[in-house]
Amino acid sequence: MNDDMTPLSETVDGYRASAPAALQQALERVAHETPEQAAEALAKADAEALREAAQERATYRRRRYEDARPKAYAFACYDHLLPQQDPGGRGRGWLASGHKNALLVGPSGHGKTHLAYTIGNDAVARGLWVEAWSVSELLQALSPLPTHARFDEARSRRQELIGDAVKECELLILDDLGVEVGSGYVADRNIETLSDVLTARDSNPDCRTVITLNGPPTADLPAEEERQRVKAEAANSIANRYGARLATRLQNDMVGIWIEGECFRRPATWNPFS
Repeated sequence: MNDDMTPLSETVDGYRASAPAALQQALERVAHETPEQAAEALAKADAEALREAAQERATYRRRRYEDARPKAYAFACYDHLLPQQDPGGRGRGWLASGHKNALLVGPSGHGKTHLAYTIGNDAVARGLWVEAWSVSELLQALSPLPTHARFDEARSRRQELIGDAVKECELLILDDLGVEVGSGYVADRNIETLSDVLTARDSNPDCRTVITLNGPPTADLPAEEERQRVKAEAANSIANRYGARLATRLQNDMVGIWIEGECFRRPATWNPFS
């Protein structure tokens, strides 16, 4: 051995002496711990890393929901609902009930979306993973990429992540089913896309879905039997438009909530010159 070389033990001792106090303590602990203690320390470090990753993932998912949620519903809660928006308390009790699906139906502008996001806000407050989309926007996000973008890895990856999220999240809000525009090939593709999403969710017991759908007004109909017939036709319009495969997925453990009363939107017709 070269006389000028410092023995390894002296080098290690010198490094320990010059290291910060915290590092010195760590080196001493590692030097004297048994294999069992080393394994326990490694498992503890892994568990802590997993906890931090889970917290980061939960924060990211919450921000995704908050970014997708319309600002008008940022503070939507059960206590602010009018009786017409939660008939019989069926919306308030749905999340805790364990039912898999909820179908909110009624005339446009009567509070369906408000109730949907009230349920969504409650779910997020409980720590659940919630995704919220209008059906039109979701179908656009999952539609085939244009030719010039098919080799864009970032766009392809984003589309893949969206598809996975809506199939796997604990609560999915789909707003305005039936409003999306499409005919021929586009309509068939939309049906296939929605059916794939709902089929994946139907097979997972942890996945629940809230859907809003426009229906005709029934308040002026004279007989309850007639009102129930119109409501049933509104629900059955899903099967008529999207087919039995999609409709049967929604019917699994579903709660239907008909929302009708005062319209919260401005009237569609008016005279601005009077």
